[in-house]
Amino acid sequence: MNTIAEALADVEHAFRHLEFAIKLMCYCEGGHLDLETFDADTTILLKTENVGFPTKHFSSNEAVIPASQALIGMAFGTSAMVLEAAFAVAGLSRKPKSRLPADELRTLVYMVRCAFAHNPALPLWEARGPEYARIVSLALQGSQFSIDLSSLHGQPFDYEHIGGFANWFKIKNESVALLQ
Repeated sequence: MNTIAEALADVEHAFRHLEFAIKLMCYCEGGHLDLETFDADTTILLKTENVGFPTKHFSSNEAVIPASQALIGMAFGTSAMVLEAAFAVAGLSRKPKSRLPADELRTLVYMVRCAFAHNPALPLWEARGPEYARIVSLALQGSQFSIDLSSLHGQPFDYEHIGGFANWFKIKNESVALLQ
């Protein structure tokens, strides 16, 4: 079992991956990727069997931009799962009926994690039962934030539902402060 220090290190690592994915997408969308160099025929030499990747999969912006956007979804989902795991390691159980700030934060992290857990390629909100199908309200670095999970149940996850990437990093910071 992980210690809280290890769990927090995992959180930092996951959020660095998310940051990298966001920067990579911006780089691709800005047309800064040298597609000819990037889309070269590549072979990875491994101990048991080599793996080759041919050209023509990423030779256009129409190919690399959606791929970079998909990486954000995977990294985002992983960050939610790792953050949820850190709460579990810390022994902070879910109390979805509670409206205390720490429990509201915990509930929101859990609900984001649930959206990505079943299909990271197409995350859907899963707000079942009155404990979760409700409005969650919390303060994020001094700003009030609310989300109506009952209206989102079954809907595709959109980053704007949680206030965008900026709010997700605030949620991470609030969570880390609580876990420490």
